[in-house]
Amino acid sequence: MSDERTPTPTPATPGATPGTGAAPAATTPTPAPATNGTPPAADEPENLIDTLGASTLFQLCAALIEMREKNDRQHKMFEQTLAKTRDALQAGFDNFARDTQKAYQTLRQEMNGEKRAGLALLNELLELGQDLHQITHNRPNIDDRAAVLKWMEAIEVQHRKVQAALLRHGIHPYDAVVGAPYDPRMHERVGSKRVEGMGPLLIAEQRERGYASQQPEFVLRRPKVVVSE
Repeated sequence: MSDERTPTPTPATPGATPGTGAAPAATTPTPAPATNGTPPAADEPENLIDTLGASTLFQLCAALIEMREKNDRQHKMFEQTLAKTRDALQAGFDNFARDTQKAYQTLRQEMNGEKRAGLALLNELLELGQDLHQITHNRPNIDDRAAVLKWMEAIEVQHRKVQAALLRHGIHPYDAVVGAPYDPRMHERVGSKRVEGMGPLLIAEQRERGYASQQPEFVLRRPKVVVSE
């Protein structure tokens, strides 16, 4: 019987090299650096981006709110200005319509008045024409002095009737003033002559009187005059 014993195998140490049987040196774990409450450096860019994004979004929202408030103010001012302009235009149109209606009524009244006056004047002229026709038809014998004088008196009566009718209708004689400047709007020139002591283009003589309506400026018939040279 042999005295040799079978050696007992040594258990392998983790991390040891097979076949050597020797265990490697123990490795001491490296402690993590202290953070003191500060996030790791790798997270700082992400937090900065989040912070910048939130700030930009806040500014954008504030700008949108300000823009909307400004738009509301401008819209309100536009509506007020539009309302004022509309009221002004409406008032102007109302005044224009009222003035136009008033002018139309005045013109219509004047036209009706002138028409009535014209008809009245025509009726008077017809009556005077009939009277003159009777006078001229009953012309007396030239040898009958009394009848001639009576006939001439009748003609004078008709002349006074004509002048009275003209005055009733606002038509009055208009005479030129001798020595006054010649005005072609107010005078009708029928001749010219030299007058001693009188300058040129002055009224030297009136041949026929004129007639005006209501005012001398509204001349119906200009007086016929002779103008100095």
